[in-house]
Amino acid sequence: MSTDEVISELTQKVTCLEATLAEVRQDNEIWERIFTENFWGMVVTDVHNAELLKVNPRFAEMLGYDTTELIGKSSYDIFSPECHQGLPEIFQTIHERAHYAYKSEFRRKDESSFPVHIDSYEVTINSQRLRVVSIWDITESEHKEKELSQYRESLEELVKFRTKELEQVNAQLRSQISQREAVENELAKANQEMINTLESISDCCVTINRQWVITYANKAMLKAIKGNGFKGDFIGASFLEIYDGSNKEIIEACVKAMNDSQPTRLETFAPLIGYWAELSIYPTKSGLSAFFRNIEEKKKIEKALEEEHRRMYMLCDATPGLVHVQEENYKIRFANSSFNAKFGAWEGKTCYEVLAGLKSPCPDCVASTVFESAEPLWREIFFKNRIYEIFLQPFVDADGSRLIFKVLVDITDKKNAEQELARLDRLNIVGEMAAGIAHEVRNPLTTVHGFLQLLAAKDSTKQYHEFYALMIEELDRANSIITDFLSLASNKTSNFELISISRIVRSLSPLLSADALNRDKELRLELEQVTATLGNENELRQLILNLARNGLEAMQGGSTLTIQTFESETYIILRVRDQGVGIDPMILEKLGTPFLTTKEKGTGLGLAICQSIAARHNAVINYESGPTGTTVTVKFPVSNFSRDRITEARDQNGDTRTDVFGFCD
Repeated sequence: MSTDEVISELTQKVTCLEATLAEVRQDNEIWERIFTENFWGMVVTDVHNAELLKVNPRFAEMLGYDTTELIGKSSYDIFSPECHQGLPEIFQTIHERAHYAYKSEFRRKDESSFPVHIDSYEVTINSQRLRVVSIWDITESEHKEKELSQYRESLEELVKFRTKELEQVNAQLRSQISQREAVENELAKANQEMINTLESISDCCVTINRQWVITYANKAMLKAIKGNGFKGDFIGASFLEIYDGSNKEIIEACVKAMNDSQPTRLETFAPLIGYWAELSIYPTKSGLSAFFRNIEEKKKIEKALEEEHRRMYMLCDATPGLVHVQEENYKIRFANSSFNAKFGAWEGKTCYEVLAGLKSPCPDCVASTVFESAEPLWREIFFKNRIYEIFLQPFVDADGSRLIFKVLVDITDKKNAEQELARLDRLNIVGEMAAGIAHEVRNPLTTVHGFLQLLAAKDSTKQYHEFYALMIEELDRANSIITDFLSLASNKTSNFELISISRIVRSLSPLLSADALNRDKELRLELEQVTATLGNENELRQLILNLARNGLEAMQGGSTLTIQTFESETYIILRVRDQGVGIDPMILEKLGTPFLTTKEKGTGLGLAICQSIAARHNAVINYESGPTGTTVTVKFPVSNFSRDRITEARDQNGDTRTDVFGFCD
């Protein structure tokens, strides 16, 4: 073959190959479009290592990846972890059958899972085993299938239930028909028995239809109206015409019951039957049934009871104690005038609102205990700075309600008097002791004191002078205590003269100021002009010195002791106020008791002497203490220094003073 022929033949073959190549490229473009534009997700994997070789955009979109991110991943990466265990078996089935369709679950890039339907088959290309997989998301179809299944199950259950229900209803209807026949028979018997009952009762009974015609009246009703002078036909007559003009209250009650279809009850005088009656009205389908019960005897008892209540309330109102009657719900039913004057308006209020101003019962309330035990109770309570003796007596009222009769008696003054009497008894005992032994003890003390002074004066005993001085000092201290005893025991009221409390304090101010200065403390005087009074100046000086020095000893350095004098309408007041740490409440209650002291070297007689001096001057000492200090107030009643006492003092002193009722400085 010539060269030209060879070239020509080769040219033809090249042309043929180019045409074939063009067709192949066209086919590849078609298959590429089918692969990339398919609505299903498509992926090509290697059978041996399960590697993803090629994915279409739809598949990548399902999983939330970009196509390039999926290339090279393992098939296991796109399945949910729960499906991994079964994948080898599925892959083996595909290999054996060459084609297999199944359902599974894929995992998206955001790790959420969704159900899929998978169609897989294997092919061999250029000796390479490939698995071509088509996938579509069946989430919506699964959901609809589940809903359809649930609906089918519900429908089946409903059919079963309705069938069973209809069977039951059918059985019930047959039973009800039998029961109705039995009920009708029983109703006929009951109706006759009811008529017999109405005819036998003593209450008057009337039935009225909706046209207000009287359709029935029992024997008691007919007998009552006949005995009261009624003539004519009662049954069949108009109820409104018969009662018109006799008792409008009865007509109004019946009309209201008919319109409202509600039963009602009232007590009224029934002119037609001639006595007070309790009228009970019951609406029915056909009209009304009315029953009249004779309550003449009840009215008499209520009137007598009302009179008894009135007498009881008058008696309680005249009682000086605070009296009130309490219900089980704590509401006050009655209170006397003393209670009303003390606590104000009580009507419609509870006891804890009126007495304590609380919104709920008092924590220590004993009312419930008294109601349960039904036994009277006596007790003492401390309320609003007053002491009350309270008596609780449970009882049942005529209406059947359980009540408590309470009486509160203010015994504050009585308690104070008892405490004062006890204190005076203690002082009296101490006074008797002092009067009995003071002189006997002083005599040997004087002897010992004298010999100690004699020994202390000798040079031969000079080495013991320090001990003698200590012994003499202690003897002087013992003598001072005896002097306090005698002062405590003294009840003398002589040598009273006109004096000014303010002047006495001012005269003591240099001594007290020096004492305060030595203790690095300050004395402040707030003295007003007060009325001249009758008293013993020496005793009052001792009282003021004792109180002032107690206050100075109770304070720290840099504190201030304040002494005040002023006058109110009924008292001349001396007040000593310190800035100490206060007094223990347990000790505060016992202040003034002999030998009670908190000082290391105190005798416990200072305040007892002050109490004794105050008692001789008809004065009262009060103590108030807190964390910021203690205040002692001595009140001298102005009434004790009346014109008669001052006139008597002038007569005894033999002089006439013109400033008795003036003011002295």
